[in-house]
Amino acid sequence: MYNILAKDTIENEILPFLSTAKRGFKTKSLMTETVNSVLYKPKTGIQ
Repeated sequence: MYNILAKDTIENEILPFLSTAKRGFKTKSLMTETVNSVLYKPKTGIQ
C-alpha cells in the first residue's frame, strides 16, 4: 500500500517506542501498515 519505510526498519526502530495494547485488545491492522500510512501523508503533502 504505502512504501515509506522498510518493514524491518519500522519493527526495529519505531515499534519499541509505541505503547502496547491493554486488556487483551487486538488491532485489526498491522502496526507496520499504520506507521507507513501516517508517514505517507507528510511526505506527499495535502494537494
